[in-house]
Amino acid sequence: MAYSMDTIVGDILSNPEACAVMDEIIPGTTKNPMMKMAKGFTLGKIAKTPAAKIPEAKIVEFIDACNAKGIG
Repeated sequence: MAYSMDTIVGDILSNPEACAVMDEIIPGTTKNPMMKMAKGFTLGKIAKTPAAKIPEAKIVEFIDACNAKGIG
């Protein structure tokens, strides 16, 4: 299943390959306590949540990188 803005954060956090890509593109994200609290959120919701401080462009970059590597 390809990642998209509808992908649930919890699904990403449970995939070590996806976590590695996320930490490469958005350093420290998977270790951030806010992400653990947002396990039920979609990437789209994270992109629109100012408190997350993750630009939508970085989330798109993460999605594209995972899909290019066949992760998801």
